[in-house]
Amino acid sequence: MKRTIKLIIYFIAYQLAFSSFPAIAYMLRTHSFEMPLATDETYIFQTLLCSLLASLAVIIHLIAGRYVSLNRQNFSPLSVSLLITCVLFVTGMGMWSNYLNELLGVSMSPQLQQAFEMLMQHPLGIISTVIMAPVVEELLFRGAIEGHLLRIWKKPAYAIIVSSLLFGLVHGNLVQAPFAFLLGLALGWIYYHTGSLLPSILMHFINNLTATLTYHLSGDPDTTLTETFGATGALCIALGGIVLTILCVWIIRSKLITQPAAWFLRLQPLTTQSKNLSYETYQIIGHPYHSDYHHRVRPFHTFGHGELSGRHGSRNARSHSLQE
Repeated sequence: MKRTIKLIIYFIAYQLAFSSFPAIAYMLRTHSFEMPLATDETYIFQTLLCSLLASLAVIIHLIAGRYVSLNRQNFSPLSVSLLITCVLFVTGMGMWSNYLNELLGVSMSPQLQQAFEMLMQHPLGIISTVIMAPVVEELLFRGAIEGHLLRIWKKPAYAIIVSSLLFGLVHGNLVQAPFAFLLGLALGWIYYHTGSLLPSILMHFINNLTATLTYHLSGDPDTTLTETFGATGALCIALGGIVLTILCVWIIRSKLITQPAAWFLRLQPLTTQSKNLSYETYQIIGHPYHSDYHHRVRPFHTFGHGELSGRHGSRNARSHSLQE
């Protein structure tokens, strides 16, 4: 778990470092040590801009550090029918999860409500919520964390649960954390079955876009489903969401992806050759693209950081390590 913990620390450190700049700039501008006013437009702009920069810094760190690769494995093309089903899947989840929040009486604190409104009312906040958040969070929690755990743990459920739990916890509040955990399970399940980050990014994007559109089109952001559609109508929407969610899971599992991507990695020699030869043929079992994937690679004991050489080019295999 060392790598996973390190990535979470990096993520939090970037957020804290960049978020401190607007407060320092405010104090220098006002010549005081008072905390900035939430209504100060300059402070709001700087805060949201630094949030975008923090997300960009995390993306650069993940790619430059080779925790996740922008290759065909992580962004393999998928069928349109699968992507549409994924959109319906996350839509169904939103229908019943909002109703569940109402039943549990979960509501935002005044401070959290103020921060949410600041995001929703500013163009930079909308860009951060709808575009940047799905990309950076999926690269981190699904690509870098879950993908690595899937490769080193034999039980994929553990990898999905751990990455989802961390995804919920980093949201930092009791209002968002439970649904973020459930959403993380769905996104992690999709990533496990497809081996591609495209559907999880799309689902995350649709979820955040729906929340943004609901805020701007509802007239009253605090209006609940029950207040809008009545008790019976809200219950019907929730039940419809449950049915839609179950139906999408069934379609994906039985019709669209009958066999999940293989993740657990080990190298198995296919031929026995002289030790004097510099290359041997190996089969990579558990490659997230094909379960029967052949390379001509250097013997295992000569790998530096697990570099694989073959007809698909050189690959960094830090993620192929069987130990964390």
